[in-house]
Amino acid sequence: MAQVETFGRFLLNESLPTQHRITGPINKKDLKSRMNSMAREDPQAYVNTISNLKRRGDELATLEGLSIGLDDITPEYRKRDRLMAPLRKTLRAATSDKKRQQVAVEAQSRLLNSVQTHPGSLTLQVKSGARGNPVQYSNMVSGLGYARDAQGGVLPWMIERSYAEGLKPSDYWATTNQSMMDVIKTYTAISEPGELSKKLIAGMADMVVTEEDCGSHNGVKLNTASPDAIDRYVAKDTGPVKRNTLITPINQPKLAKVSKSILVRSPMTCEAADGICQRCQGLDEKGKPHVRGINVGVRAAQAMSEPLTQFALNAKHGGRTLESDKHQVHGIAGFRQIIETPKQFINKATLANQDGKIAKIESAPQGGNFVHIGKDKHYISPGLGLKVKSGDTVERGDILSEGIPKPDEVVRLKGLGNGRLYMVNTLHNLYKGQGKDLDRRHFELLAKSSMNHVRVLEDPTNTFIKGDVIGYNTLRKELGSRIKNIPLQEALGETLGKEYYQFAAGTRVTPPVIKNLRKEGIKDILIAPRAPTVEFTMKSATNVPKMHEDWMARMAHQGLKPSVLRAAHTGEISKIHGIHPVPAYAYGVEFGQGESGRY
Repeated sequence: MAQVETFGRFLLNESLPTQHRITGPINKKDLKSRMNSMAREDPQAYVNTISNLKRRGDELATLEGLSIGLDDITPEYRKRDRLMAPLRKTLRAATSDKKRQQVAVEAQSRLLNSVQTHPGSLTLQVKSGARGNPVQYSNMVSGLGYARDAQGGVLPWMIERSYAEGLKPSDYWATTNQSMMDVIKTYTAISEPGELSKKLIAGMADMVVTEEDCGSHNGVKLNTASPDAIDRYVAKDTGPVKRNTLITPINQPKLAKVSKSILVRSPMTCEAADGICQRCQGLDEKGKPHVRGINVGVRAAQAMSEPLTQFALNAKHGGRTLESDKHQVHGIAGFRQIIETPKQFINKATLANQDGKIAKIESAPQGGNFVHIGKDKHYISPGLGLKVKSGDTVERGDILSEGIPKPDEVVRLKGLGNGRLYMVNTLHNLYKGQGKDLDRRHFELLAKSSMNHVRVLEDPTNTFIKGDVIGYNTLRKELGSRIKNIPLQEALGETLGKEYYQFAAGTRVTPPVIKNLRKEGIKDILIAPRAPTVEFTMKSATNVPKMHEDWMARMAHQGLKPSVLRAAHTGEISKIHGIHPVPAYAYGVEFGQGESGRY
Protein backbone atom coordinates (compact mmCIF):
# COMPACT_ATOMS: atom_id res chain seq x y z
CA MET A 1 0.00 0.00 0.00
CA ALA A 2 1.44 3.34 -1.08
CA GLN A 3 2.20 5.83 1.69
CA VAL A 4 -0.11 8.85 1.80
CA GLU A 5 1.63 12.10 0.85
CA THR A 6 0.68 14.86 3.29
CA PHE A 7 0.32 18.40 1.99
CA GLY A 8 3.08 19.62 4.32
CA ARG A 9 5.49 16.96 3.04
CA PHE A 10 4.54 17.85 -0.55
CA LEU A 11 5.40 21.52 0.05
CA LEU A 12 8.68 20.60 1.72
CA ASN A 13 9.70 18.19 -1.06
CA GLU A 14 9.13 20.89 -3.68
CA SER A 15 12.14 22.70 -2.20
CA LEU A 16 14.39 19.63 -1.98
CA PRO A 17 16.48 17.92 -4.69
CA THR A 18 15.07 14.57 -5.82
CA GLN A 19 17.64 12.43 -3.97
CA HIS A 20 16.92 14.22 -0.68
CA ARG A 21 13.14 14.18 -0.76
CA ILE A 22 11.24 12.93 2.28
CA THR A 23 9.08 9.80 2.33
CA GLY A 24 8.08 9.63 6.00
CA PRO A 25 7.74 11.74 9.14
CA ILE A 26 10.52 14.29 9.71
CA ASN A 27 11.46 16.76 12.42
CA LYS A 28 13.90 19.64 12.77
CA LYS A 29 16.78 17.37 13.76
CA ASP A 30 16.30 15.04 10.76
CA LEU A 31 16.06 17.95 8.33
CA LYS A 32 19.24 19.50 9.75
CA SER A 33 21.07 16.19 9.32
CA ARG A 34 19.98 16.01 5.67
CA MET A 35 21.14 19.57 5.05
CA ASN A 36 24.54 18.88 6.65
CA SER A 37 25.03 15.87 4.36
CA MET A 38 24.02 17.93 1.34
CA ALA A 39 26.46 20.71 2.30
CA ARG A 40 29.34 18.21 2.24
CA GLU A 41 28.27 16.42 -0.93
CA ASP A 42 27.21 19.40 -3.06
CA PRO A 43 27.80 22.88 -1.58
CA GLN A 44 26.07 24.67 -4.47
CA ALA A 45 22.94 22.52 -4.22
CA TYR A 46 22.95 23.20 -0.48
CA VAL A 47 22.97 26.97 -0.98
CA ASN A 48 20.07 26.79 -3.44
CA THR A 49 18.06 24.39 -1.25
CA ILE A 50 18.48 26.46 1.93
CA SER A 51 17.33 29.57 0.06
CA ASN A 52 14.27 27.71 -1.27
CA LEU A 53 13.39 26.33 2.18
CA LYS A 54 13.65 29.78 3.76
CA ARG A 55 11.45 31.27 1.07
CA ARG A 56 8.86 28.55 1.54
CA GLY A 57 8.97 29.00 5.33
CA ASP A 58 8.44 32.76 4.99
CA GLU A 59 5.45 32.17 2.71
CA LEU A 60 3.78 29.70 5.09
CA ALA A 61 4.45 31.87 8.15
CA THR A 62 2.86 34.84 6.39
CA LEU A 63 -0.14 33.11 4.79
CA GLU A 64 -0.95 30.35 7.26
CA GLY A 65 0.87 30.63 10.59
CA LEU A 66 -0.04 28.32 13.45
CA SER A 67 -3.07 28.87 15.62
CA ILE A 68 -3.01 27.82 19.27
CA GLY A 69 -6.34 27.51 21.08
CA LEU A 70 -7.53 26.50 24.53
CA ASP A 71 -7.99 22.93 23.31
CA ASP A 72 -4.22 22.69 22.88
CA ILE A 73 -3.61 23.17 26.60
CA THR A 74 -6.70 21.42 27.99
CA PRO A 75 -5.57 18.52 30.23
CA GLU A 76 -6.84 15.02 29.42
CA TYR A 77 -7.91 14.21 32.98
CA ARG A 78 -9.13 10.65 32.51
CA LYS A 79 -6.09 9.57 30.54
CA ARG A 80 -3.74 11.16 33.06
CA ASP A 81 -5.55 9.71 36.09
CA ARG A 82 -5.38 6.19 34.64
CA LEU A 83 -1.62 6.53 34.33
CA MET A 84 -1.14 7.94 37.82
CA ALA A 85 -3.49 5.64 39.78
CA PRO A 86 -1.05 2.71 40.21
CA LEU A 87 1.79 5.12 41.08
CA ARG A 88 -0.28 6.68 43.90
CA LYS A 89 -0.52 3.26 45.54
CA THR A 90 3.21 2.63 45.08
CA LEU A 91 4.03 6.03 46.56
CA ARG A 92 1.89 5.43 49.65
CA ALA A 93 3.57 2.06 50.17
CA ALA A 94 7.12 3.44 49.75
CA THR A 95 9.21 3.27 52.92
CA SER A 96 12.18 5.45 51.89
CA ASP A 97 12.84 8.75 50.13
CA LYS A 98 14.81 6.93 47.44
CA LYS A 99 11.79 4.80 46.51
CA ARG A 100 9.55 7.90 46.53
CA GLN A 101 12.01 9.64 44.21
CA GLN A 102 11.90 6.67 41.85
CA VAL A 103 8.09 6.85 41.79
CA ALA A 104 8.23 10.57 41.01
CA VAL A 105 10.69 10.01 38.15
CA GLU A 106 8.48 7.24 36.76
CA ALA A 107 5.49 9.62 36.97
CA GLN A 108 7.28 12.20 34.85
CA SER A 109 8.32 9.54 32.34
CA ARG A 110 4.69 8.41 31.92
CA LEU A 111 3.45 11.98 31.60
CA LEU A 112 6.07 12.75 28.94
CA ASN A 113 5.00 9.72 26.92
CA SER A 114 1.34 10.66 27.32
CA VAL A 115 1.76 14.21 26.05
CA GLN A 116 3.13 12.91 22.72
CA THR A 117 -0.44 12.02 21.67
CA HIS A 118 -2.21 15.10 23.06
CA PRO A 119 -4.60 16.49 20.38
CA GLY A 120 -3.89 19.88 18.83
CA SER A 121 -1.38 21.95 16.89
CA LEU A 122 0.89 22.52 19.88
CA THR A 123 1.76 18.80 20.02
CA LEU A 124 2.87 18.89 16.38
CA GLN A 125 4.92 22.00 17.04
CA VAL A 126 6.77 20.38 19.96
CA LYS A 127 7.30 17.01 18.22
CA SER A 128 8.65 18.71 15.09
CA GLY A 129 11.24 20.61 17.13
CA ALA A 130 9.94 23.98 15.96
CA ARG A 131 9.25 25.39 19.45
CA GLY A 132 9.25 24.14 23.03
CA ASN A 133 10.15 20.73 24.36
CA PRO A 134 8.20 17.77 25.80
CA VAL A 135 8.98 18.66 29.43
CA GLN A 136 7.62 22.21 29.04
CA TYR A 137 4.54 20.92 27.24
CA SER A 138 3.92 18.22 29.85
CA ASN A 139 4.11 20.83 32.63
CA MET A 140 1.44 22.82 30.81
CA VAL A 141 -1.12 20.16 29.89
CA SER A 142 -0.37 16.86 31.60
CA GLY A 143 1.55 17.17 34.86
CA LEU A 144 4.96 17.88 36.35
CA GLY A 145 5.74 14.45 37.77
CA TYR A 146 8.29 15.81 40.22
CA ALA A 147 10.01 18.96 41.42
CA ARG A 148 13.70 19.56 42.09
CA ASP A 149 15.37 20.73 45.26
CA ALA A 150 17.91 23.58 45.55
CA GLN A 151 20.76 21.23 44.58
CA GLY A 152 18.98 19.97 41.48
CA GLY A 153 18.02 16.60 42.97
CA VAL A 154 14.58 15.00 42.83
CA LEU A 155 12.19 15.67 45.72
CA PRO A 156 10.46 12.57 47.12
CA TRP A 157 7.06 13.94 46.10
CA MET A 158 4.83 13.16 43.10
CA ILE A 159 3.09 16.08 41.37
CA GLU A 160 0.18 14.93 39.21
CA ARG A 161 -1.44 18.17 38.12
CA SER A 162 -0.37 20.58 35.37
CA TYR A 163 -0.11 24.34 35.39
CA ALA A 164 -3.22 24.50 33.17
CA GLU A 165 -5.47 23.15 35.93
CA GLY A 166 -3.47 24.60 38.83
CA LEU A 167 -1.35 22.97 41.50
CA LYS A 168 -2.55 21.87 44.91
CA PRO A 169 -1.15 23.94 47.83
CA SER A 170 1.14 21.03 48.81
CA ASP A 171 2.42 20.74 45.22
CA TYR A 172 2.92 24.50 45.01
CA TRP A 173 4.97 24.40 48.22
CA ALA A 174 7.07 21.52 46.85
CA THR A 175 7.97 23.53 43.73
CA THR A 176 9.10 26.72 45.53
CA ASN A 177 12.80 25.75 45.61
CA GLN A 178 12.73 24.86 41.93
CA SER A 179 10.94 28.10 41.05
CA MET A 180 13.52 30.23 42.88
CA MET A 181 16.41 28.36 41.25
CA ASP A 182 14.78 28.78 37.83
CA VAL A 183 14.57 32.55 38.31
CA ILE A 184 18.26 32.65 39.24
CA LYS A 185 19.20 30.48 36.25
CA THR A 186 17.27 32.77 33.91
CA TYR A 187 19.21 35.81 35.14
CA THR A 188 22.56 34.00 34.91
CA ALA A 189 21.82 32.33 31.57
CA ILE A 190 23.66 35.09 29.70
CA SER A 191 26.48 36.00 32.07
CA GLU A 192 27.79 32.47 32.73
CA PRO A 193 28.00 31.37 29.07
CA GLY A 194 29.66 34.71 28.27
CA GLU A 195 32.28 34.12 30.94
CA LEU A 196 32.96 30.58 29.70
CA SER A 197 33.22 31.84 26.12
CA LYS A 198 35.97 34.29 27.09
CA LYS A 199 37.89 31.55 28.89
CA LEU A 200 37.64 29.16 25.96
CA ILE A 201 38.76 31.76 23.43
CA ALA A 202 41.66 32.86 25.65
CA GLY A 203 42.84 29.26 25.97
CA MET A 204 42.46 28.32 22.30
CA ALA A 205 43.49 31.57 20.58
CA ASP A 206 46.80 30.22 19.25
CA MET A 207 45.34 27.23 17.40
CA VAL A 208 45.95 28.52 13.89
CA VAL A 209 46.34 26.43 10.74
CA THR A 210 50.03 26.93 9.94
CA GLU A 211 51.15 24.24 7.48
CA GLU A 212 49.93 21.59 5.07
CA ASP A 213 51.14 18.40 6.76
CA CYS A 214 52.94 17.90 10.08
CA GLY A 215 53.79 14.32 9.08
CA SER A 216 51.96 12.66 11.96
CA HIS A 217 51.09 8.96 11.67
CA ASN A 218 48.97 9.12 14.81
CA GLY A 219 45.33 10.06 15.37
CA VAL A 220 42.13 8.88 17.02
CA LYS A 221 40.25 5.64 16.41
CA LEU A 222 36.68 6.08 15.19
CA ASN A 223 33.95 3.80 13.93
CA THR A 224 34.52 3.80 10.16
CA ALA A 225 30.80 4.32 9.51
CA SER A 226 30.53 7.22 11.98
CA PRO A 227 29.64 10.70 10.63
CA ASP A 228 32.57 11.98 12.74
CA ALA A 229 35.00 10.22 10.37
CA ILE A 230 33.84 12.17 7.31
CA ASP A 231 36.12 14.99 6.04
CA ARG A 232 39.13 13.49 7.84
CA TYR A 233 42.29 11.86 6.53
CA VAL A 234 43.33 8.29 7.30
CA ALA A 235 46.31 8.31 9.69
CA LYS A 236 47.97 5.04 8.61
CA ASP A 237 47.60 2.36 5.96
CA THR A 238 44.61 0.11 6.72
CA GLY A 239 44.46 -2.85 4.34
CA PRO A 240 44.13 -1.41 0.82
CA VAL A 241 43.29 2.05 2.25
CA LYS A 242 46.39 4.23 2.14
CA ARG A 243 47.48 6.85 4.64
CA ASN A 244 46.11 10.36 3.97
CA THR A 245 43.09 9.00 2.08
CA LEU A 246 40.27 11.50 2.56
CA ILE A 247 37.08 9.94 3.99
CA THR A 248 34.00 11.22 2.15
CA PRO A 249 30.30 10.23 2.13
CA ILE A 250 31.01 8.47 -1.18
CA ASN A 251 33.92 6.23 -0.14
CA GLN A 252 32.90 5.76 3.52
CA PRO A 253 30.70 2.68 2.86
CA LYS A 254 33.61 1.00 1.02
CA LEU A 255 36.02 1.79 3.87
CA ALA A 256 33.54 0.40 6.40
CA LYS A 257 33.68 -2.96 4.61
CA VAL A 258 37.47 -3.01 5.00
CA SER A 259 37.53 -2.28 8.74
CA LYS A 260 34.97 -1.52 11.45
CA SER A 261 37.27 1.05 13.04
CA ILE A 262 39.88 3.30 11.51
CA LEU A 263 42.65 5.59 12.77
CA VAL A 264 42.00 9.10 11.47
CA ARG A 265 44.13 12.19 11.82
CA SER A 266 43.06 14.62 14.51
CA PRO A 267 43.96 18.14 15.64
CA MET A 268 44.35 16.60 19.11
CA THR A 269 47.39 14.58 17.95
CA CYS A 270 48.81 17.08 15.45
CA GLU A 271 52.62 17.30 15.64
CA ALA A 272 53.02 20.75 14.09
CA ALA A 273 55.61 22.84 15.98
CA ASP A 274 53.10 25.71 16.05
CA GLY A 275 49.36 25.55 15.58
CA ILE A 276 47.59 22.85 13.58
CA CYS A 277 48.25 21.41 10.13
CA GLN A 278 45.66 21.13 7.37
CA ARG A 279 45.75 17.33 7.24
CA CYS A 280 45.14 16.86 10.97
CA GLN A 281 42.34 19.45 10.99
CA GLY A 282 40.59 17.93 7.95
CA LEU A 283 38.13 19.75 5.71
CA ASP A 284 35.96 22.70 6.67
CA GLU A 285 32.16 22.95 6.54
CA LYS A 286 32.33 23.65 2.78
CA GLY A 287 34.37 20.55 2.08
CA LYS A 288 37.59 22.50 1.48
CA PRO A 289 40.97 22.35 3.28
CA HIS A 290 41.30 25.01 5.98
CA VAL A 291 43.42 27.79 4.52
CA ARG A 292 46.58 28.76 6.36
CA GLY A 293 45.95 31.51 8.86
CA ILE A 294 42.45 30.37 9.83
CA ASN A 295 42.10 30.37 13.63
CA VAL A 296 40.30 27.07 14.13
CA GLY A 297 40.71 27.38 17.89
CA VAL A 298 38.63 30.56 18.17
CA ARG A 299 36.04 29.12 15.78
CA ALA A 300 35.77 25.97 17.91
CA ALA A 301 35.46 28.05 21.10
CA GLN A 302 32.64 30.08 19.56
CA ALA A 303 30.88 26.94 18.30
CA MET A 304 30.97 25.39 21.79
CA SER A 305 29.96 28.64 23.52
CA GLU A 306 26.91 29.45 21.42
CA PRO A 307 24.70 26.57 22.73
CA LEU A 308 25.65 27.21 26.39
CA THR A 309 23.00 29.91 26.84
CA GLN A 310 20.31 27.46 25.78
CA PHE A 311 21.81 24.83 28.10
CA ALA A 312 21.38 27.24 31.01
CA LEU A 313 17.76 27.93 30.08
CA ASN A 314 17.00 24.25 29.49
CA ALA A 315 18.12 23.50 33.04
CA LYS A 316 14.81 24.98 34.21
CA HIS A 317 12.79 22.37 32.34
CA GLY A 318 15.04 19.32 32.25
CA GLY A 319 13.92 16.02 33.70
CA ARG A 320 16.90 14.06 34.99
CA THR A 321 16.74 10.49 36.15
CA LEU A 322 18.14 9.45 39.50
CA GLU A 323 20.79 7.00 38.33
CA SER A 324 22.04 8.98 35.32
CA ASP A 325 23.03 11.91 37.56
CA LYS A 326 25.75 9.74 39.10
CA HIS A 327 27.25 8.65 35.81
CA GLN A 328 26.82 11.60 33.46
CA VAL A 329 27.40 15.34 33.28
CA HIS A 330 24.50 17.60 32.33
CA GLY A 331 24.07 21.07 30.88
CA ILE A 332 26.24 24.10 31.54
CA ALA A 333 27.10 22.94 35.07
CA GLY A 334 28.44 19.66 33.70
CA PHE A 335 30.41 21.47 30.99
CA ARG A 336 32.03 23.74 33.56
CA GLN A 337 32.79 20.79 35.84
CA ILE A 338 34.71 18.97 33.09
CA ILE A 339 36.75 21.94 31.82
CA GLU A 340 37.46 23.43 35.27
CA THR A 341 37.93 20.18 37.30
CA PRO A 342 37.15 21.84 40.67
CA LYS A 343 38.30 20.28 43.93
CA GLN A 344 34.67 19.76 44.96
CA PHE A 345 33.80 17.48 42.04
CA ILE A 346 30.18 16.30 42.20
CA ASN A 347 29.66 12.51 42.08
CA LYS A 348 33.38 11.88 41.54
CA ALA A 349 34.27 8.30 40.68
CA THR A 350 37.22 6.67 42.46
CA LEU A 351 40.14 5.60 40.24
CA ALA A 352 42.87 3.06 40.99
CA ASN A 353 46.19 4.66 41.98
CA GLN A 354 48.23 1.64 40.88
CA ASP A 355 48.19 -1.64 38.99
CA GLY A 356 47.38 -4.72 41.01
CA LYS A 357 44.81 -7.11 42.43
CA ILE A 358 41.98 -6.06 44.73
CA ALA A 359 42.89 -7.69 48.04
CA LYS A 360 39.66 -6.88 49.86
CA ILE A 361 36.69 -4.52 50.07
CA GLU A 362 35.42 -3.38 53.46
CA SER A 363 32.79 -0.98 54.77
CA ALA A 364 34.09 2.41 55.91
CA PRO A 365 33.07 3.66 59.41
CA GLN A 366 31.89 7.01 57.95
CA GLY A 367 29.83 5.28 55.25
CA GLY A 368 30.88 4.05 51.85
CA ASN A 369 33.63 1.48 51.24
CA PHE A 370 37.39 1.00 51.25
CA VAL A 371 38.94 -0.86 48.30
CA HIS A 372 42.42 -2.24 49.02
CA ILE A 373 44.92 -2.56 46.15
CA GLY A 374 48.32 -3.58 47.42
CA LYS A 375 49.19 -1.19 50.25
CA ASP A 376 46.85 1.53 48.94
CA LYS A 377 43.39 2.06 50.37
CA HIS A 378 40.83 3.71 48.04
CA TYR A 379 37.72 5.35 49.50
CA ILE A 380 34.34 5.01 47.75
CA SER A 381 31.80 7.67 48.75
CA PRO A 382 28.38 6.65 50.12
CA GLY A 383 25.73 6.37 47.43
CA LEU A 384 28.21 5.36 44.71
CA GLY A 385 28.11 1.66 43.93
CA LEU A 386 31.17 -0.51 43.38
CA LYS A 387 32.24 -1.52 39.87
CA VAL A 388 34.82 -4.09 41.04
CA LYS A 389 34.98 -7.04 43.44
CA SER A 390 37.64 -8.76 45.52
CA GLY A 391 40.13 -10.66 43.38
CA ASP A 392 39.75 -8.44 40.29
CA THR A 393 42.93 -7.26 38.59
CA VAL A 394 42.98 -3.55 37.75
CA GLU A 395 45.32 -1.15 36.01
CA ARG A 396 46.37 2.30 37.18
CA GLY A 397 43.51 4.73 36.44
CA ASP A 398 40.78 2.07 36.12
CA ILE A 399 37.37 3.06 37.49
CA LEU A 400 36.53 1.41 40.82
CA SER A 401 33.13 2.96 41.54
CA GLU A 402 30.09 4.52 39.95
CA GLY A 403 30.25 8.24 39.31
CA ILE A 404 32.04 10.66 36.99
CA PRO A 405 35.83 10.34 36.54
CA LYS A 406 37.63 13.62 37.30
CA PRO A 407 39.50 14.66 34.12
CA ASP A 408 42.74 15.79 35.78
CA GLU A 409 42.91 12.48 37.68
CA VAL A 410 42.43 10.56 34.42
CA VAL A 411 45.35 12.52 32.91
CA ARG A 412 47.59 11.93 35.93
CA LEU A 413 46.84 8.21 36.18
CA LYS A 414 46.14 7.15 32.57
CA GLY A 415 48.23 9.67 30.65
CA LEU A 416 47.68 12.62 28.35
CA GLY A 417 46.13 10.72 25.44
CA ASN A 418 43.55 8.89 27.56
CA GLY A 419 42.69 12.11 29.37
CA ARG A 420 42.12 13.93 26.11
CA LEU A 421 39.93 11.12 24.76
CA TYR A 422 37.89 11.12 27.97
CA MET A 423 37.24 14.88 27.74
CA VAL A 424 36.29 14.68 24.06
CA ASN A 425 33.87 11.78 24.52
CA THR A 426 32.29 13.25 27.66
CA LEU A 427 31.68 16.71 26.20
CA HIS A 428 30.56 15.36 22.83
CA ASN A 429 27.95 13.21 24.58
CA LEU A 430 26.93 16.12 26.81
CA TYR A 431 26.13 18.30 23.79
CA LYS A 432 24.34 15.42 22.06
CA GLY A 433 22.21 14.98 25.16
CA GLN A 434 21.14 18.61 24.79
CA GLY A 435 20.28 18.12 21.09
CA LYS A 436 23.49 19.77 19.78
CA ASP A 437 25.60 17.37 17.71
CA LEU A 438 28.70 19.53 17.24
CA ASP A 439 31.67 18.53 15.13
CA ARG A 440 33.84 16.30 17.31
CA ARG A 441 36.96 18.20 16.21
CA HIS A 442 35.86 21.23 18.26
CA PHE A 443 36.24 19.17 21.42
CA GLU A 444 39.53 17.68 20.21
CA LEU A 445 40.96 21.19 19.89
CA LEU A 446 39.73 22.03 23.40
CA ALA A 447 41.27 18.84 24.81
CA LYS A 448 44.60 19.65 23.16
CA SER A 449 44.69 23.13 24.72
CA SER A 450 43.51 22.00 28.19
CA MET A 451 45.83 19.00 28.43
CA ASN A 452 49.11 20.28 27.08
CA HIS A 453 51.45 20.45 30.09
CA VAL A 454 53.73 18.13 32.05
CA ARG A 455 55.42 18.48 35.44
CA VAL A 456 59.09 17.46 35.59
CA LEU A 457 59.75 15.04 38.47
CA GLU A 458 63.39 14.18 37.69
CA ASP A 459 65.76 14.93 34.80
CA PRO A 460 69.11 13.08 34.65
CA THR A 461 70.36 15.43 31.91
CA ASN A 462 69.52 18.61 33.91
CA THR A 463 67.80 20.08 30.87
CA PHE A 464 64.77 20.89 33.03
CA ILE A 465 64.50 21.84 36.69
CA LYS A 466 62.66 19.51 39.04
CA GLY A 467 59.13 20.82 39.60
CA ASP A 468 58.98 22.81 36.34
CA VAL A 469 55.67 22.74 34.45
CA ILE A 470 56.48 22.80 30.74
CA GLY A 471 54.51 22.60 27.52
CA TYR A 472 54.03 19.16 26.01
CA ASN A 473 55.53 20.31 22.70
CA THR A 474 58.69 21.35 24.56
CA LEU A 475 59.00 17.87 26.07
CA ARG A 476 58.26 16.16 22.77
CA LYS A 477 60.93 18.22 20.99
CA GLU A 478 63.52 17.36 23.65
CA LEU A 479 62.69 13.64 23.53
CA GLY A 480 62.75 13.64 19.73
CA SER A 481 66.40 14.69 19.76
CA ARG A 482 67.52 11.43 21.40
CA ILE A 483 65.17 8.70 20.14
CA LYS A 484 66.23 5.09 19.58
CA ASN A 485 64.33 2.25 17.90
CA ILE A 486 64.07 -1.03 19.87
CA PRO A 487 61.82 -4.14 19.86
CA LEU A 488 58.60 -3.67 21.80
CA GLN A 489 59.27 -6.63 24.12
CA GLU A 490 62.54 -5.00 25.26
CA ALA A 491 60.98 -1.60 26.05
CA LEU A 492 59.64 -2.29 29.55
CA GLY A 493 60.60 0.60 31.87
CA GLU A 494 61.75 2.85 29.00
CA THR A 495 60.19 6.18 27.96
CA LEU A 496 58.26 6.60 24.71
CA GLY A 497 60.05 8.98 22.35
CA LYS A 498 56.92 9.69 20.27
CA GLU A 499 53.16 9.20 20.38
CA TYR A 500 51.56 5.82 19.80
CA TYR A 501 47.76 5.91 19.73
CA GLN A 502 46.61 7.22 23.14
CA PHE A 503 50.09 6.99 24.66
CA ALA A 504 51.91 10.34 24.59
CA ALA A 505 55.64 10.91 24.26
CA GLY A 506 57.14 10.79 27.75
CA THR A 507 54.95 7.86 28.85
CA ARG A 508 56.75 5.14 30.82
CA VAL A 509 56.41 1.76 29.10
CA THR A 510 54.53 -0.59 31.45
CA PRO A 511 53.07 -4.07 30.86
CA PRO A 512 49.62 -2.57 30.02
CA VAL A 513 51.26 -0.22 27.47
CA ILE A 514 53.08 -3.15 25.83
CA LYS A 515 49.86 -5.17 25.81
CA ASN A 516 47.90 -2.37 24.10
CA LEU A 517 50.58 -1.64 21.49
CA ARG A 518 51.01 -5.32 20.70
CA LYS A 519 47.26 -5.55 20.12
CA GLU A 520 47.63 -2.80 17.49
CA GLY A 521 50.31 -4.81 15.67
CA ILE A 522 53.29 -2.69 16.75
CA LYS A 523 56.57 -4.64 17.00
CA ASP A 524 59.20 -1.88 17.33
CA ILE A 525 58.93 1.46 19.10
CA LEU A 526 60.98 4.62 19.49
CA ILE A 527 62.20 5.25 23.03
CA ALA A 528 64.13 8.17 24.55
CA PRO A 529 67.11 6.99 26.69
CA ARG A 530 67.86 8.99 29.87
CA ALA A 531 64.60 10.86 29.44
CA PRO A 532 63.19 13.07 32.20
CA THR A 533 60.54 11.53 34.44
CA VAL A 534 57.36 13.57 34.06
CA GLU A 535 53.81 13.67 35.36
CA PHE A 536 51.10 14.65 32.88
CA THR A 537 48.85 17.41 34.18
CA MET A 538 45.61 19.14 33.24
CA LYS A 539 45.03 22.82 33.94
CA SER A 540 41.56 24.30 34.34
CA ALA A 541 40.17 26.48 31.56
CA THR A 542 40.83 29.49 33.81
CA ASN A 543 44.52 28.67 34.22
CA VAL A 544 45.42 27.45 30.72
CA PRO A 545 45.88 30.99 29.29
CA LYS A 546 48.05 31.91 32.31
CA MET A 547 50.48 29.15 31.33
CA HIS A 548 51.21 30.57 27.88
CA GLU A 549 54.92 31.02 27.19
CA ASP A 550 54.36 34.44 25.54
CA TRP A 551 53.88 37.11 28.23
CA MET A 552 51.93 39.44 25.94
CA ALA A 553 49.54 36.64 24.97
CA ARG A 554 48.77 36.27 28.70
CA MET A 555 47.56 39.89 28.74
CA ALA A 556 44.29 38.80 27.09
CA HIS A 557 43.21 36.94 30.22
CA GLN A 558 43.47 37.32 34.01
CA GLY A 559 46.25 37.90 36.52
CA LEU A 560 47.92 40.67 34.52
CA LYS A 561 50.15 42.07 37.28
CA PRO A 562 51.73 38.72 38.29
CA SER A 563 52.20 37.87 34.61
CA VAL A 564 54.04 41.13 33.84
CA LEU A 565 56.22 40.78 36.96
CA ARG A 566 57.08 37.19 36.02
CA ALA A 567 58.02 38.28 32.50
CA ALA A 568 60.23 41.06 33.85
CA HIS A 569 61.97 38.82 36.40
CA THR A 570 62.76 36.08 33.88
CA GLY A 571 63.41 38.26 30.82
CA GLU A 572 60.63 36.86 28.66
CA ILE A 573 60.28 38.03 25.05
CA SER A 574 56.99 38.31 23.14
CA LYS A 575 56.77 36.88 19.61
CA ILE A 576 55.00 39.48 17.49
CA HIS A 577 55.31 37.15 14.49
CA GLY A 578 53.98 34.11 16.36
CA ILE A 579 50.59 32.43 16.06
CA HIS A 580 48.84 34.16 18.97
CA PRO A 581 46.81 37.19 17.81
CA VAL A 582 47.30 39.44 20.87
CA PRO A 583 51.01 40.31 20.36
CA ALA A 584 50.22 40.99 16.70
CA TYR A 585 47.29 43.24 17.66
CA ALA A 586 49.45 45.07 20.20
CA TYR A 587 52.27 45.72 17.74
CA GLY A 588 49.88 46.37 14.87
CA VAL A 589 52.24 47.59 12.16
CA GLU A 590 52.77 44.26 10.37
CA PHE A 591 49.47 42.60 11.27
CA GLY A 592 48.42 40.08 8.64
CA GLN A 593 51.83 39.92 6.96
CA GLY A 594 53.34 36.99 8.82
CA GLU A 595 54.64 33.82 7.19
CA SER A 596 52.88 30.44 7.13
CA GLY A 597 49.54 31.86 8.24
CA ARG A 598 50.95 33.64 11.28
CA TYR A 599 49.53 36.97 12.33
